[in-house]
Amino acid sequence: MERSVFEVVKAPLGWSVFADNIKIGGVYDSRGAALEAAVLAASYTVSDGGGVQINVPGAEEEKPRWAVAFEIASSILPTRSGRARSGSR
Repeated sequence: MERSVFEVVKAPLGWSVFADNIKIGGVYDSRGAALEAAVLAASYTVSDGGGVQINVPGAEEEKPRWAVAFEIASSILPTRSGRARSGSR
């Protein structure tokens, strides 16, 4: 009997679902929405007689979308005079 592993993972601007290391679906706004997509995909595997495992990270790993976008932007935008940002102007 085969077993499929479904992973809900944090994407840069949302959440993604992987089935056996292959991305399925799109980018979801919340961890819960991604979990629903993973469960739906897993239900097809179960109905075909296969086993499933669904992995979802804990809530402490979830950041608001604006915080993730800010981290990405601050890491790629140039700084004044080429120095790293120190928090003061």
